Amino acid sequence: MTERKKFWILKCPRCQIHQIVDSRNKSKTCSQCSRRFDILDLPILAHAKDAREARAIVAELKMPRTAASEPKVI
Repeated sequence: MTERKKFWILKCPRCQIHQIVDSRNKSKTCSQCSRRFDILDLPILAHAKDAREARAIVAELKMPRTAASEPKVI
């Protein structure tokens, strides 16, 4: 039996904040702007098997890109 990815990472359509949603639900209320949206209508940015992994993915997505991580142009 294969393990199903239970959590999805999406962006709120109004405020663009990353949201962790349970894939068994049909909708989610944004924790930032309180808008309710259908999760099946949005693109899935990432999958996670548990909440801990989902939080780690969101933390990585929220990290700003720094100049050190980008290649230098000469």
